[in-house]
Amino acid sequence: MRAVQATSWYRRMSVVYAVGAWTTLGSMFYLGRKKRKPPGDEVEQKDGSRNEMLEPPKGFYLETIVTYKEDLVPVTDKILNFLKSWTGGPGREP
Repeated sequence: MRAVQATSWYRRMSVVYAVGAWTTLGSMFYLGRKKRKPPGDEVEQKDGSRNEMLEPPKGFYLETIVTYKEDLVPVTDKILNFLKSWTGGPGREP
């Protein structure tokens, strides 16, 4: 790579970095000011029983059913077998 090419590449990457950094800082500043509420707009919240929110309604339940195939091979085993095939290893025996 010639010096001229390296210099132009360096300038382009510096501009990309600067735009990203200023965008991040600007959005943090904007969102930080946006979330603040002006005084006097505060809404009084009930201090009632908060347990109603934590407990599910009566008669409500959730059931999860997981069904596996007979010849299921976990994804981690598939990935390990693939990597071992590239490195020349024997792979994992099922």
